[in-house]
Formats: sequence, C-alpha cells, structure tokens
Amino acid sequence: MNTSIEGNVTQQKTVDFLPSIWDPQFIMSFTTPFTYDEKHGTKLEVLKREAKMLIASTSMKDGGDELLKLIDTIQRLGIAYHFEKEIKEALHLLYEYIPTDLYHTALHFRLLRDNGFSINSDATFNKFVDKDGKFMNNLREDVAGLLSLFETADLGIPGENILEEAKNFSTYHLKLLTGKLESDIAEQIEQSLEVPVHQRMASCEARNFIIDSYQRDNAKSSVLLELAKLDYNLLQSIYLKELKELAEWWKDLNLKEKLPFARDRLVECYVWALGSMPKPQFSKGRKNVAKIGIMETFVDDIYDVYGSIDELEKFTEALDRWDIKAVEELPEYMKVYYVALYNSVDGIALDASNDLGLDVLPYIKDNWIAYCRGMLKEARWKQSGYMPSFDEYLKNAWITIGVSVGLTISYFGIGDSITEFLPDCVENWSTSELFYRTSLIGRLLNDLTSSKIEMKRGKVVNSIQLYMIEHGVSEEEAQDHIKCLINYSWMKLNELVVRNSYPLRIVKLAMDMARCVHRMYKYDDFYGVQTQANIDLVSKLLFEPIPMECNEQRVTKE
Repeated sequence: MNTSIEGNVTQQKTVDFLPSIWDPQFIMSFTTPFTYDEKHGTKLEVLKREAKMLIASTSMKDGGDELLKLIDTIQRLGIAYHFEKEIKEALHLLYEYIPTDLYHTALHFRLLRDNGFSINSDATFNKFVDKDGKFMNNLREDVAGLLSLFETADLGIPGENILEEAKNFSTYHLKLLTGKLESDIAEQIEQSLEVPVHQRMASCEARNFIIDSYQRDNAKSSVLLELAKLDYNLLQSIYLKELKELAEWWKDLNLKEKLPFARDRLVECYVWALGSMPKPQFSKGRKNVAKIGIMETFVDDIYDVYGSIDELEKFTEALDRWDIKAVEELPEYMKVYYVALYNSVDGIALDASNDLGLDVLPYIKDNWIAYCRGMLKEARWKQSGYMPSFDEYLKNAWITIGVSVGLTISYFGIGDSITEFLPDCVENWSTSELFYRTSLIGRLLNDLTSSKIEMKRGKVVNSIQLYMIEHGVSEEEAQDHIKCLINYSWMKLNELVVRNSYPLRIVKLAMDMARCVHRMYKYDDFYGVQTQANIDLVSKLLFEPIPMECNEQRVTKE
C-alpha cells in the first residue's frame, strides 16, 4: 500500500541543526571511471587468480610465519571476502602450528580466534609470562611483538586474565617506546592505542592500510597491492550507484522540505549502512538500512526536540496500531512523517519477504515500536524533569540509540542464510546479548561524543551526567567508566564468537555495525557536526578512488 499526503508543515519550533552539505544534485553530478566492465572486471579476475596462487605457494612455508602474515595482510587490505575458502583452509593448516616468538604467537592467536577457531589464551601465552603471571621484562623492547600482543588482547573475553595482563603490559611499554621510534612505526602505535584494529571500520581500515602502510612496505606483493586498490575502487563505484538511487528516492519522498525542522542526513545514514554491510552482494540490504536510518533520524528529532508530549503520546499510540487510518488523529507534520514511515517500512519488508520467503513485517514493527516507546519515555523524563538512575537510563537508552532497528534490517538483507536463526537473532532481540551489546556500544559512544551538545539543547539525561551524579565523580572519571563499559561490551561480543553462540557471519555483521558506529562518533557527532574529518571520511569512501593510473585518480563531476 502506497499512501501520500501533500503539503508542507508550518514550523512550530526553532532548532539549530546544520543543513546537509551533501545535496542530492551534488551527489548525482559525480561519476567514476571504475566499473565492472570488460576492462576492470577482467583485470580483477586475473589479479584474484594470481593472489590465489600466491596463497597456495605460501602455505606453511618456513613453518607458517609467512602464511600468518599473508592472511593478516589480505584481511587488512579489505580483500579477504574474495578468498574465504582459501583462508579457511590455510587456518586449518595453521591450527596446530606453534610459533616461537611473541609477534607470530600473538598474530596466530588473533587470526584463529577472529575467524571462529577455538584457541586457549593461557596455553598460548604462558611461555611469555613469569611465575607471578607477569609478561617477561625481556619483551619490553620488542616493538613488533608488543604491538601484535596489544592488537590480540583486544579479542579477549571476560575472565581471560592473561589477555588483560597482555593489554596492560603492551599498552604501558608501547607508550614508553613511542617517542624513541621512527615516525612510521610510532604513528602505527599511536593509531592502535587510540583505536585497535579489531574495532576499526573495515572500509576505512582498508584504504588507510593500502595507502599509509602497505604500499610503503618494501616486502609488499604488487599483485595484492593492485588487487586491493582496484577492488576498493570497484566497490566504491557500487556504493556511488546506490547512493544516487537513494538520492532519487529521497528527492521523491520530499521529506526534508515538508519537515524542515529535522536533520537531513541521507549520506550519513548510507555510510552507516555501508560500514555495517560492505560486501558487494548486500546492495539491497545496504539501501534498506540507509532508508531506515534516515527515518530514525527524523523520528528522533520529532521525539527529542519538536513534538509536544500530547502529540508524542498520540503518535506512539498510532504506531502501536500500525494502521494508515491512524493518521487521522495526528497533527499535520506527524501525518506527513507517519505516511512516509509506513510506506518505507512496507517497501523494506516487501524486499526482505521476497528474498526470504517469509513475512518479516512483524519483526520490523516490534523493533520499531519499542524504539519509539523508549523515546517517548525519554521525552516524558525531559518534560517532567525526572532524573532516572544510571541503570534505569541504560535499560531504555540501549534501545533508543536505534542500532537494534538497523541490525534487524541488516539481517534481513543478507539472504536466506538468516532464516534458520530468526528466533535467536531477531524474534527475541530484546533479550539477545548480540543486540544488546552492539546497541550499548553505540549508545555509550554517542553519549561520550554528544553529551555536551545535547545538554545545551536541554537534554541532560545521559550516561555521563547520571554516573557523575550517582557516584559523585568528575566528568573525566565518568567518561573512563563509560569507556570501560564499551570495552566490556566488546569482550561480550568476542565471547559470542568463542562460545559459538551464533554462526560467525551473524556476529561479524553486528561487530561491523559496532565498528562503523565507533568511527562515526570518533570526530564529534557524525549526524550533527560536519567536521573536516567527517567530510573526509565521506569523500574517501564515496567520491575519491585510490590512485592507480594517472587517468583514473578520482571521481569526477559531470
């Protein structure tokens, strides 16, 4: 059913949201020289064959150290999805291998655990600790080993004391060494200390690794380097095509003109989708996650800054009914939004239902209505001046960040492989550790970044403020506690891999969404502040190919 309501809405309140710098006409003006045509598509297949030969020729050479480094390189270059079968076979070969030095031991552990293999941390690292359980002092100047150990420790789970000790030991000594090292390795260490590889958005990591590290490496493979550059640029051509399709959809919806009080963040929502589902075959899923993201952004502004409590009560009741006739009882601006939401969700559900052969609308509705009920609760708190406890706030706020809605849509966008896991992954989302931890990471990162801005807008209920009040601590101490909660949630996600709680691809998708959110809140609120770092992120992901030849260096404007 496709219903429309014409006309603009008279603005009733003043808000200070910045307009989008990514105008749809601006987006439509870009073209790229990279396409999956005979030239580039054929070259891609040739390079993939050569890379497979490289993997085969490296298998267990020199005991396995070279193969470990090769797999790590392929993963960080962002091209591992082309070689899933070869990597799995190689890791099976490496499973019984026991490296002797710290660098390869840590790398061996990280690759096996990250790819779902069972491996014991105590058995792996006991040879590097003394009788007191401390890492040996003779390791403190092993720069490569310390950095490898630091990255590996980030894959720990609750109760793995040796990995906690590894994190503390490597962090302390890497900080001591940074000022004594050459600029390249010092920069790598600083980047890792700020955001470990395990928490980095894959698309950003691939580009940075290609340009800043791998092409400077004297031992690099020209095949892998060329493949990584070409693959990045071809993926970018897919993303640009999808973004143009979304810009057309957004133009036809005309919601930003009808509801000018809300944030226009189409491109930012697409980046969220891209970062969560980067593989080329997930095109439909990416576009649907972006659509639900823009609908979330608008409804968040309705609940947070625009609607009165009476209006929000009626709106939430209308959502509970999920009936287009419910708009009759709503004010004009809510009618406009309700119809746009109803039609958008209907289209998303139809896409997923056609692909999966089942009715997914009840799952989407359940998640969306819970999301809006949570925002209504926050609006009531704000209106009444009620200050919830820290725990009471988090019990509601992990839902109102909206990550669980996006995760639900993304699972419906990866094909029929999800069908058998629907009860655990989607149907019981509200009690799922997978949904909770992914969402909690997003909520806490949001609070760390945007709490001061939100306080200026009158929204004083956030985790940092509440923890400060409840425990009588400084803002810095509260922020440290929030960072600890984020790290603990990452450990709980790692635990889902270690315990085989879900298929690996299901947990990996949630992790990719958490990584994307981490990057989006690294330089201020991605949905609010158009910092240069955030502009650069969008440009590099969507509009700037990695240079390969002099005539194929960047997306051009028509």
